[in-house]
This record gives sequence, C-alpha cells and structure tokens, in this order.
Amino acid sequence: MAKTSGYSQLVCDRCSKTLYATENAPEAQSWRSVKRYTADGTEVSRLLCPDCYDGYRSMASSQDSAFGDFMAKRGE
Repeated sequence: MAKTSGYSQLVCDRCSKTLYATENAPEAQSWRSVKRYTADGTEVSRLLCPDCYDGYRSMASSQDSAFGDFMAKRGE
C-alpha cells in the first residue's frame, strides 16, 4: 500500500464535515478560521467549512450592524 505524506485533516467545528487535503489544494483554500469574542471578552477560534462560513458571514454582518447602531446611540 502506498503512503502519501503532506495531507491535513480539516474538520468543521460547526457541522463536523471532514476534508483530507494538501494545504494548497483548491478545496482547502475555501475553509476559514474565524475568531470572535464572547460577551465576557474571551477569544474563541473556530474552523468553518465553506457552507458554514457563508452562514457565519451573514450572521456576523447582522451583528456588525447591530453593534454600529448600539454605538451610534450613545447616552440613550
């Protein structure tokens, strides 16, 4: 049996989708490592597959807008 080196296992932290690929493989390039902060200031890092990243991006955009609105209403 042949042995091939240089592969990584990517596992989505949200849906558990798994990909075995080399670092420069096109399908691996669309996976994203995201960082965010919890309400108490703890940094959290997660690896997301392309499908879950699309959902995360939409949610993060909504949260960005809500935070912008919050900051614009100082003193209210």
